Amino acid sequence: MLEAIAKIADMTGKKLAWNYVEEARKGDHICYISDLRKFQSHYPNWKITRNLDTIFQEIIAAQRAEQTSGAAR
Repeated sequence: MLEAIAKIADMTGKKLAWNYVEEARKGDHICYISDLRKFQSHYPNWKITRNLDTIFQEIIAAQRAEQTSGAAR
């Protein structure tokens, strides 16, 4: 998460406000899988279609569009 926060701050030129809370939120993942080889062996047609930079750019663009449209809360 810290790397993602730093990356988005770098991409937007804005410092992100965040705080750490020990308790997991409802729906949060309790583990993350970084080695996808076993998953890919079970689903050989599945492919990664976006890298992290692309995902972050999409999130940033969506957030900016929401703010521009006045839909931001």
